[in-house]
Amino acid sequence: MRILYHHRTRGEDAQGIHIRALCDAFRRLGHEVDVVALARSAPAPKPASAPARAATGAGENDSRPQLLGVPIPYWFYELLALAYNGPAFAWLLFAALRRRPAFIYERYTLFTFAGLLVAKLLRLPFVLEVNAPLSLELTQHGNLTFRRLAERIETALCRNATRTLVVTQAMADIFIARGVPAERLQVIPNGVDGERFNPDVSGAPIRERYGLSADTPVVGFVGWIRPWHGVDGLIGAVGRLVATFPELRLLVVGDGPAVPALRQQARDAGLDAHVIFTGPVARDDIPGHIAALDVAVQPDVTDYASPIKLFEYLALGRAVVAPDKANIREVVRHGRSALLFPPRDWAAMERAIGELLTDPEQRARMAAAAAQLVDERGYTWMGNARQVLEIVQGPAEHAPAEN
Repeated sequence: MRILYHHRTRGEDAQGIHIRALCDAFRRLGHEVDVVALARSAPAPKPASAPARAATGAGENDSRPQLLGVPIPYWFYELLALAYNGPAFAWLLFAALRRRPAFIYERYTLFTFAGLLVAKLLRLPFVLEVNAPLSLELTQHGNLTFRRLAERIETALCRNATRTLVVTQAMADIFIARGVPAERLQVIPNGVDGERFNPDVSGAPIRERYGLSADTPVVGFVGWIRPWHGVDGLIGAVGRLVATFPELRLLVVGDGPAVPALRQQARDAGLDAHVIFTGPVARDDIPGHIAALDVAVQPDVTDYASPIKLFEYLALGRAVVAPDKANIREVVRHGRSALLFPPRDWAAMERAIGELLTDPEQRARMAAAAAQLVDERGYTWMGNARQVLEIVQGPAEHAPAEN
C-alpha cells in the first residue's frame, strides 16, 4: 500500500523523531511512503536537546516566529501559513495523481487544510495526527492573532478527517467539547523505538563519562528545557535532598532557553558539585543517558500532551516520578509504574524521589513494571503504525513482527 505523508514542519527534533519513526514503521510493515513537506528533504537527525519547532514555524511557544532567521510579527507569519495552502494543494494533488496513494496522512499544523481538500477532491481517506490543540495552546501563550479563524479551521479539520488521531484522551475531550464527534477521534499516544530504547541499554559508559560511580545516586531530566518544564523545582528538590543523600547527582540532559537561569540557580544554591548540565546531546546518546539514571523525573507537563520522554523513561526501565495529571494517568499507575505527585508541589516531588532513592527494591520493581508496561501496551512507533493501518484497512496482520 502507498501512503502520502504531509507535514509543514521543519522536521527537527521531537517532531522529526515522530515523523521519521512513523514513516520508517510504515515501511518496515511493507508499505511505500511518499513525503510531501515544506522542507523537501527528509528530516535530518539533530541533537535531541535542540529546540523542537512548533507548527506555527516559531519555536514551540517561543517569543517570535522567524522567516529566514529574521523575527517577524505573528500576524504576518499567520498570513504566510494560510498562504502555504496554495502551493501545498498543488504539491499534494500532483503527488496524489502521480503516486495514487491509498490514503493521505497529515501531521497537523496551524492553518493548514490543503491535505483535507485534496483528499476530499480525490475521495481518499484522510488521517489527521494532532499533537496539540494549537489554537488553544498559542492563545494561552498570547502568540496567536487570528484566534477564531485558527480554531474554526482546527475544529473543521478534526470533524471532516476520516479519523483524527490525538495523543491523549485529555486532548480528545477538548475537541469533543467543540463538537467533534467522539467516533471521529482515536487516541494513539506517542511511543518509542523499541530497538533503541529498552532495558538492555547500559548506562555505565555515560556514568563513566561524567565521573559517576555505579553506587552514586543519580536523578535526571532529559529534553529541551523551557521555564514551564519545572526543572527549577527539580533543582530545588535536589538541593534539599543532598542533606540525606550527600553523594546525590542531578543530570540535566539537554539545552534550552531556561538553562542559563537554571545554572545560576544551581550556583546560588551551592549545588555546582551536585548538578551536571550536559548541554546538547546527540540523539543516539539519549538512551545511555536515561539508562544512567536511578530516578527519571518529569517535573511538569502540558495537560493534554503525550511527552515522548516519559515513554523513553519507561521503555528503558527507569523508576519514574511525574505529576499527577489526567494525561499522565492515562499511561502510568501510581505506585506501580511511577510515583505521581500533585502538580507543581515540589515538596511532594522531593518526597517521591527520596522514597525511591531510599528503597532500591521498590525502585527495581517499578522499573521492571515500567518496561513491561511499554511492551504490553505496545507504546512503540511500530505499534502506532499498525493502529493507523487498521483504521484504513480494518484489523489485519501487519508483518513483519516487531523484535
